[in-house]
Amino acid sequence: MTGEAPGARTRRLPVPNGTPPVVECSGGRLSGRTALLAGLDARYAAHLRRASADLGRPDLGRADLPLAADDEDPTRRNASHLSDLLFHLRDELSRRPGDFGGSIAFPRLTQGLLAVTSWQAVGAGESEAAAGRLESLLRETVPTGPARRARVTQWMRQTAPGPAAAAGPGAGANPLVARLVDLVTPELLGPSAHRHGLRWWSGRQVAGPGTDHVQLSELARRFRGDPDDREVAERHLMAAFLADIDSHYTWSRRMNRLPRPLLLLDNAHTPLGRPVMRTLLQVWHDEPAGTRPGVITTVLAGEPSGPDADDTAPSTRRAGSPFWRQDRPGTAAGWTVRLPLAGLGLEEVTLMFGTEHPPSGTARVIHRLSSGRAGIAHALVEAARRAIRQRDSAEPRWLLDLPAHDAPARTVHEQLLRVLIPGERDRERLMYYSPALDDGAADLLGTKYPRTDRSPLDVQEARRLLERNHWAATAHQTVDAPFVQDRTLRALLGHRLAVQAAGDMPTWRHLHGIVRARYAPNGAGLPDQALYHALAVHDTGVVVRTLHRRLAERSAADWLASVNLICSAPHPPEPVPTATATNEPCQACQYGDFAVHQAIDRLVLNLWAQSHPLRAPTVELIDSIRLQLLTLAQYTGAADQAVFFRAHETWPGRLRRWHQAPDLPT
Repeated sequence: MTGEAPGARTRRLPVPNGTPPVVECSGGRLSGRTALLAGLDARYAAHLRRASADLGRPDLGRADLPLAADDEDPTRRNASHLSDLLFHLRDELSRRPGDFGGSIAFPRLTQGLLAVTSWQAVGAGESEAAAGRLESLLRETVPTGPARRARVTQWMRQTAPGPAAAAGPGAGANPLVARLVDLVTPELLGPSAHRHGLRWWSGRQVAGPGTDHVQLSELARRFRGDPDDREVAERHLMAAFLADIDSHYTWSRRMNRLPRPLLLLDNAHTPLGRPVMRTLLQVWHDEPAGTRPGVITTVLAGEPSGPDADDTAPSTRRAGSPFWRQDRPGTAAGWTVRLPLAGLGLEEVTLMFGTEHPPSGTARVIHRLSSGRAGIAHALVEAARRAIRQRDSAEPRWLLDLPAHDAPARTVHEQLLRVLIPGERDRERLMYYSPALDDGAADLLGTKYPRTDRSPLDVQEARRLLERNHWAATAHQTVDAPFVQDRTLRALLGHRLAVQAAGDMPTWRHLHGIVRARYAPNGAGLPDQALYHALAVHDTGVVVRTLHRRLAERSAADWLASVNLICSAPHPPEPVPTATATNEPCQACQYGDFAVHQAIDRLVLNLWAQSHPLRAPTVELIDSIRLQLLTLAQYTGAADQAVFFRAHETWPGRLRRWHQAPDLPT
C-alpha cells in the first residue's frame, strides 16, 4: 500500500497500477485492533509519513486538540470532527521523515480549513478553540509558547471582521475569509503554493461559477449551514486533502518510488467515525484517480474475529494479494477491502510467556478460552507470568482467579470484565442473565435479578449492549441461541457468577431453577434446556433418567446432540453439591438395561467435567467417555450402533485436541 518495506529504509517496493483500496480490519473487543495499528505505526515510524487517529474519540486520541464547549450549538460550530481530523492529518503528514521527498505542503487543504475556521462569537469557547486550531498550523515553523500565540493573535487582529462579515459569510466573497486565506497561506507555504491552491479552488464549483475567494466563502457558508450543507463542505475539504497528496507525488517522485503516506484510523465503526469514513469513501470514489495514501481502518465485529493461523482465507495475517483496482467500482463501498483480524495461534500465545515456563496445558487453555483474541490472551498470560515469578500456582484451573497484572487487587477475570463491560450495572445484569439459553429465559431472569434496583427495561438494555458489541444475535437472526452468544464473555460471566455464589448456593440453585421450570415436559420428558439447568445444579439423576428413556425413542445423532448441549452446562461453585437424591425409578431400567443406565451416567458426568472451560484434556475422563460410547453402541440397533461407534472413535481424539461440548461431532 505504501511502497515501503517495514524496517528496511532502502528497500523500495513496486507500486501496482491503479488505485489502492481502503482496508478495513475487523475484530471483536480485546482482539488487538488498536494494537495492530500501533504496531504498524512503530514499524514505519523511522522513514514513512504516517498519521494515526482514534475516530471514536472527540479529541482523536490527542490531548492537545481544541474541543468545542459543551453548550455550543453543533450546527454553528466553526469546526467538526472531520475538520479536526484533517487539521491533525495535515499536521502529522507535513512532518518530514528521515528520507528524501520534501514536505507535503497541503495548500488546498490549508485554504479550506482557514475558510471554515473563524473566531466569531458563535458559541462559548469558540474563540479559544479557533486560536488553538490556527496555532496547529505553526507547529513546524514557530516554537510552541508565547511566540506562536502572538503570531496567531496578530493574524486575528489583522483579519478582524467588519460589520458586514460579523454576521457570517453570505453570497459572494466574504472579506473575513478572503483576508484570512490571503494572509496566512502565503506566510505558511509561500506565494507559489498559495496560487496553486487558489487555482484548484476556483475550479471546484462549490457555489457555481465564481472566483477562488467566492468558492472558499461558499465553503464557509455551507460548513455553517444545515447538516446536508455541512456534509457537502466536508467532502470538498476531503477532496482538497487527497488532491494535495496527489500533487506532491510528481513524475520524478513516482519514478523513484517515493513511499506513500499511511493513515491509521482506529474505531471507524463508532458514531463519530462512520460519517468520516462515509465522506472519505465517497470522495475516494468521486474524485479523479491519482496517487492516494494507504488507509487502514479498524472496526468492531463479531467473534471469532478471523481464521486460524493455518487458514488460507484472507485476513490480517495473510491478505493474499494487494487488491488494487484498475477499474472503478459501481459504488463508493466498492473501494473497501474487509479483512478479519486473525486470531493468535497457539505458538504465538506460548511465545508470550517469554522465559517463563507455565504448567502443562496453561498456554492451551488460554488460547482456547481467549478464542485467539490478543487482549484477552495478553491479560491471562501476564497474570500467569506474575504467578510464576511469585512462585504461586499457575495451573489452568486457577487461571481466572489469579491477580491481574495491571490491577493486582482484582482477579484477572474481574479486570477483563471491567474492560469488556465498563458499566458496573451492565456487568451485574449480564452476569445474572448469562445462564440463559434463549431470550425468553433472560426475560424470566430479569424479573428476579438483580435482586435490588431492578427496572422493567433491564433485559432490553442488556440485549442492546450485547448487540452493539456483537456478543449476541441481532433481531433478524436466530433466537434459538444463548442470550450471551460470545463464548469467551459467557465463560467469564459464568465464572464470576459462580465465584459470587460460592457462599450463597441457594442463589445458584434458585437462578437455574426458575429457568428450568420455564421448559415444560414433553412426550420425551424434560427438554434439553431444562436438563442443561438441572446439570448446572448437579441434579444428575433426572438428566440420566431422561436420556436413558430417550435412547429408544430418538435417533443416535439426535441423542448425541442433546448430550452435547446438556454437558456444556456451567459448573456450580466449589465445593460441588451432592447430587440430588431421589427415589424416582428409571422407567427404562425396568427392562434390565442397568449397564446402559450406568454408561449414560458416567458419560454425562465425565463429558461435563471434561467440558469445563479451564479443564485440560484428562486421560482418565477421555478413556471413560470412549468406553461408555462403545457400551452404548453394543446395546443399540444397527443404524444407531454405527453412529455411536463412530462417536466412540472420533470423540476421544477431538477431546484430546482440546475440543469440548457442545462442539463434538454428532
